[in-house]
Amino acid sequence: MSPLREQLSQTSKLFLEAFNEFTPESVVRYRSPSCMHHLLPATMKTPPQTNADYANFVAVLQPIMPGFRLRLADGQEPVIDEVTRKVVLYLKSHSDTTVGLYENEYVWVLTMSQDGKNIDDVMEFADSLYTTEWLPKIKKAAEDGAKS
Repeated sequence: MSPLREQLSQTSKLFLEAFNEFTPESVVRYRSPSCMHHLLPATMKTPPQTNADYANFVAVLQPIMPGFRLRLADGQEPVIDEVTRKVVLYLKSHSDTTVGLYENEYVWVLTMSQDGKNIDDVMEFADSLYTTEWLPKIKKAAEDGAKS
């Protein structure tokens, strides 16, 4: 395995491990300062998020789904493209939440820095039907939590 491929693989593993700590700080730990997070498809009408935006989003979610975890889907391995410095991950999530069991699936495309040590861009393709059904539940739980 080439040194760059090894680094891209290592960074994607570290990113998932840090993400699964599920704190505002951990989810952006391996992102470059200018990293943008895009939730797709475009029909979800979600604007791109900076690291600060995404950390704030997780701060809202954390009390609702403190056990949120991402993992590679069964039988899947990351797809690594050294030329474009992209790593594609087919992921599943799981979390007991204050409003029921949350399980979703995603394809994340991570674009890495030149040295492969940081993530410069995240394109997150989520199950849009499932996500759209869950957003009102999560929003209400967040509003209820803010009142107490």
